[in-house]
Amino acid sequence: MVSVLILNQIYYLTRSEKLILDAGVVIYGFISFFLLFFFRVLVKRTYQIINSTISIPSVYALITSRADILIWEGLISEHSDSFNVVGFVNLDDQKMLTRIHNLPIYTIAQLKESNSIAKSIIVSDEKLQQIKDNNNSVLAELLDLKLKIYKLPKIENYDSTTSFSSLKEIKIEDLLQRSPIKLNNLKLSSLYKDKTILVTGAAGSIGSEIVKQLVPFAPKKIILLDQAETPLHDIALCLDKDYPQLNYEKLIANVRNKKRLREVFTTYQPQIVFHGAAYKHVPMMEANPIESLSVNFRGTRNLAELSTEYKIERFVFVSTDKAVNPTNIMGATKRAAEIFIQSLAKQDNQTTFITTRFGNVLGSNGSVIPHFKKQIQEGGPVTVTHPEITRYFMTIDEACQLVLEAGGMGNGGEIYVFDMGSPIKIVNLAHHMIRLTGLIPNKDIAIEFSGLRPGEKLFEELLADKETTLPTHHEKIMIAQATHTYDSSQDFQLTKLLEFVKQNNINESLKQLKQLVPEYQPIDVNDFKVSESDPNIQKIASYTEVDKKN
Repeated sequence: MVSVLILNQIYYLTRSEKLILDAGVVIYGFISFFLLFFFRVLVKRTYQIINSTISIPSVYALITSRADILIWEGLISEHSDSFNVVGFVNLDDQKMLTRIHNLPIYTIAQLKESNSIAKSIIVSDEKLQQIKDNNNSVLAELLDLKLKIYKLPKIENYDSTTSFSSLKEIKIEDLLQRSPIKLNNLKLSSLYKDKTILVTGAAGSIGSEIVKQLVPFAPKKIILLDQAETPLHDIALCLDKDYPQLNYEKLIANVRNKKRLREVFTTYQPQIVFHGAAYKHVPMMEANPIESLSVNFRGTRNLAELSTEYKIERFVFVSTDKAVNPTNIMGATKRAAEIFIQSLAKQDNQTTFITTRFGNVLGSNGSVIPHFKKQIQEGGPVTVTHPEITRYFMTIDEACQLVLEAGGMGNGGEIYVFDMGSPIKIVNLAHHMIRLTGLIPNKDIAIEFSGLRPGEKLFEELLADKETTLPTHHEKIMIAQATHTYDSSQDFQLTKLLEFVKQNNINESLKQLKQLVPEYQPIDVNDFKVSESDPNIQKIASYTEVDKKN
């Protein structure tokens, strides 16, 4: 319009007449501008409507404060082609607005009463953590509405490529994850930097995560030792891709073979050892007790003795809560290994021996989470051993962070117990996992009770009955003051147990194990059989009726 006015004025100066009246230029200019503007709006809105009916998912957006409104206003305008926000869910007690972008704002109660047109809700990562810290029942209510919950990336990670397809659906680990752990990075860096570190069981869930979490501390070299060829190859491929700068060696070796382990110590001269190699499946070890003793006890002994011989700076042993008042072979063999570690710690040597003890790890190989996921994918039923069975859980990254932190503590011989939070009912875990898939427990996916397996407890313990704990500088790590204090009389028992294990003498090995670990009391699973008349089953049945109504 300005250009036309200028040309019109130039023409007037040269020809003494105008092509068009100035008023006409202004009028026609404004008409053209508004026509173009409304045409662009029409095209954009038509595109949005077409895509929303074809492929763009309809979602709710969760808000907890006025600040969230500003974030979502920007996201809606920038990413309207990725997800179609049809409403907002407000968790703030104070009344905010009634509509945003001409979209309704619901409370959870109103959402229950409305005919939901969206099947998903998007929650920012920061808000998800706040909800879990303050009121985890909100997430359960959202799951009851059969809404899939997606996590929005952190604000600093937003970019033009953010879309609904790239959003991550929350997992059971997200629901159970606790507040982030604060590590003493300065101290850990001085401990692990430029060191050669041996990690046994490096292809397993715990071992591989320890390796990954050691990377930021710039070790000189990490030795990955495992007997499982394919998983070790897989973790090596992962390291090559994600940490190309990492200097590491991958070694196939069995911790039962002391001669092979000696070659490893001689060749690579490790300075720190994280020992995570173990047999851990309780029912499997009940059927193969000599193998459990051979790996969990003898293998640990081999590594610990070589660590003393080669003057390793620190030896960190990964134990388990099942070593407390053990009712199964796996727990008893781990307790026997703990006693041997304590015996070495009592001696005057240069190696600092540390034992870490924690419960179940979410998502680890062979754990209940992958098992339930597979059963849900296959359409059920989801099998739980007993309606009252509970377990302590923590995520893999949380467990390994605490292992690294504990590895820098103590003077040797301590058993460090991790704060596992409150125990979780496995049946509740199954209910949450089914709801996370948008299905209803005992309606879409059945839950069945199979009865306790050999050696399995109803309740796990982190500390023996008469044990107490002492605090450390880290709020989530305590020192267990074991009542089963090591004394020299146990040397003979440890020696005899090793002899019987080497001979593959099952009967004598078990007899010696019970002498060494007197608190080991196998249980009769028949005492915990599940029957239809069990009041717990009746309680579960009442839950089922509620689920069916929902």
